Amino acid sequence: MNSQAAFKVGGRIEAPYYIERPDIEGTLLRDVRTLSQSAVIMAPRRFGKTALLQRLCAQLGDAMLAPYVNCLPLHRAAAFHDRIVEAVLGAFESRHGKTRRLLATWKDIIKRPVIGALKRLEEVGGSVQSVGSVRLRFRTQEADEDELLRAALDFPERFAEEQNETVLLALDEFQALSALGESIYPLFKSAMDAQRRVVYLFSGSSLGLLQDVFAQEGKSPLYQMVGRVFLGELDAARVAAFVEERLQTADGAQIEPNALDRYAQLVGGIPYYVQKLGLQLEHRLYLRDDARTVTREDVEAAFDSLLDEIDLDFQERWTTRWSDQQQAILLALSECGRTSSEIAEAVGVPPENLTYNLKKLVGTMILSKENGSYRITDRVFAAWLARL
Repeated sequence: MNSQAAFKVGGRIEAPYYIERPDIEGTLLRDVRTLSQSAVIMAPRRFGKTALLQRLCAQLGDAMLAPYVNCLPLHRAAAFHDRIVEAVLGAFESRHGKTRRLLATWKDIIKRPVIGALKRLEEVGGSVQSVGSVRLRFRTQEADEDELLRAALDFPERFAEEQNETVLLALDEFQALSALGESIYPLFKSAMDAQRRVVYLFSGSSLGLLQDVFAQEGKSPLYQMVGRVFLGELDAARVAAFVEERLQTADGAQIEPNALDRYAQLVGGIPYYVQKLGLQLEHRLYLRDDARTVTREDVEAAFDSLLDEIDLDFQERWTTRWSDQQQAILLALSECGRTSSEIAEAVGVPPENLTYNLKKLVGTMILSKENGSYRITDRVFAAWLARL
């Protein structure tokens, strides 16, 4: 059996494991290259936002500075500031080599005592000196958090102008920056209004918060500042072609047509589960080394194993995240989509009593609403609920 795995779960997802989204990728690449529009990518968790952002950054790395930043750990102003500066300097080194070693110099400077750091910043000069000076003033409480955040957001433009570069700043899980306070969004607007060399790709998995930030006319500081891209499930035909090709290439295995149909039905086009179910199938093939044909029974058994493996994760979500009525709504939707009236009948309450919780579940992307019907966005979670 081939030593290369057919599927990959976790970590950076690159070829041959990445499943392309040609239309979305092409549009975003064009807008970023021309600096014509920033964008926010909205999708539930496990839908491939991170892989998409990292792929775009990799594709653009030869043409511009394209740092990727995960916002989840950036709940303090100093952490946000340092990560933005380091990401831009790191992208510069990746593009041009370490001839100037600005990233290593920056890391050394912010660890030094203030007097020594200021002297070293004078030697470096330029935008690095400017942003570093604000960082040191924050350390001595001479600058507040807003000044520190403003310096971080101004830095990509100032550095790009010095180096005659353009910058794509990809900020994943953007909703996490709400921990920095409401002022972060007006600061972003101010920076974006003034910048000519920087374009942004934001992504997030909280539809409600992202709509508050980007889509409320008269209330959102970033209203109409970015294009909005809703990342749905992968195309079924593309998923089927990917699964078939990976099993053949890595394992020399064929998958029966009805098994491939069932595969797509069970996990849909959610990238994480496409990979996860494939890995479960590979386990079965490995333990049954003489097998070269994947049957529908293999797919069903692998899916049961997948549900068993993530059972504890789903149990934790189920017992801690939702109210009693929200749980009742989810149970009512576990086997099929329903209208609000049908959910109300199943739950045993008037439809108007469900309005708040339905809106909240849609806002957190637990539910999707299509043509007047609600369904659970994560179809594997729905299958786990149906099995309760």
